Amino acid sequence: MSLIMSECTKSRNDIDQDYKIAYSISLGEFKTQEEAAKIKSTLENKLNSTLRIEKSNKNKYHLLLGKFTSSFEAGENAFNLYTNSLILDYKIVRNGKLVDDLFTNVLFVAKYLGRPSVYSYNLLTKQSSIEWSKWQRKVISLNYSPNKESAFITTAFSYGRESSFPYVHEVRIYFLNRANEQSDELAEPGDGVQLYTYWESNDTFKVNFTKLDTINSKIVLQNIYPFDINGKLGFIQNRKYDLLQHGFPTTPKRKPVYLSPNKNFQFRNVQSENESNIYLKNFKQRSEELVITTKRNINDARWSKDGNFLFIITNDSAVDSKGIKAEKTGELIIINAIKMKIVRIFSGFQFENVLVHGKLLFFDERLKDIAQIAVYDYTRDKLLNTIFVYGGCGLNNLPM
Repeated sequence: MSLIMSECTKSRNDIDQDYKIAYSISLGEFKTQEEAAKIKSTLENKLNSTLRIEKSNKNKYHLLLGKFTSSFEAGENAFNLYTNSLILDYKIVRNGKLVDDLFTNVLFVAKYLGRPSVYSYNLLTKQSSIEWSKWQRKVISLNYSPNKESAFITTAFSYGRESSFPYVHEVRIYFLNRANEQSDELAEPGDGVQLYTYWESNDTFKVNFTKLDTINSKIVLQNIYPFDINGKLGFIQNRKYDLLQHGFPTTPKRKPVYLSPNKNFQFRNVQSENESNIYLKNFKQRSEELVITTKRNINDARWSKDGNFLFIITNDSAVDSKGIKAEKTGELIIINAIKMKIVRIFSGFQFENVLVHGKLLFFDERLKDIAQIAVYDYTRDKLLNTIFVYGGCGLNNLPM
């Protein structure tokens, strides 16, 4: 009896697992099974991988590769094959139906009909299209979830400065589910003077919203809205600041990630005579090397998913050698951690936001009236494209 129950449980688990791992790469759709079989034998040798043929909901036949837990994972694997010229075209399917490729389509912010909105950039076509926009809503910030399957969008009816003092009117927070292309309004913080967003951890997203006390002008109130990865709002934390005692609350500084995800490498910044000395440690080899020295400040640092590449962002103090205020510029330093070697240094722009996207790095390039996004393959040291939209664009926001 116990043996029968064990076998039934195992079978049910297998079914559940097959349901979860239901995303595949479609290398073509054919009218007959024979047509698909001819292409199958050719591609199997080229890819050195087993392919399968499945009937689609249109009574046609998909030639499929792999089983993946998400559209993003399937798209990442497909794009790597495409980059290496092993396949010419592909789609992502699930249970016989085409689904959106969440890896190939990358979200960013640009203006649509004069208002900041969310766009999607396609890595294959290198074209951009509108993804999300609402009448009388201007996007303040766009924040991907760690798994890239959703995004938080903070908006306002208007924002800017009055007498050198910032303002945001009618703030609303939305949650975009990319799989079903639906968005839900999560909260309406209202009118305020400051708003910033950040991921506190991989499963907690926060929006810090600051407003003036309507009774006492010396007091500012800060509400912190926490959301889980599915957009569910938690307990709202309230803070109070006395401007005379505490001053105006400042936005937190970015925290560079010092330890690589694979825990094989760690960098440290040693300050000496107004210089930043970047040392990289290899734990396996028990060695450490100085990889670069710069007079700029270290603003942020990120790693590739496998932990083998390090991306360091620096910036100037915005004051030149004569003490005259100048426009901030900086550097984006690409480091191969395995080789302990600098791959490339991008300079001449502000590099505030970066997105590590598989083997690609997306980063903002900003200077004066320029606001564009570079697409860079860091494993091949190849700049693939620059995304430019009239009115400027950015990974998380537009210049204020």
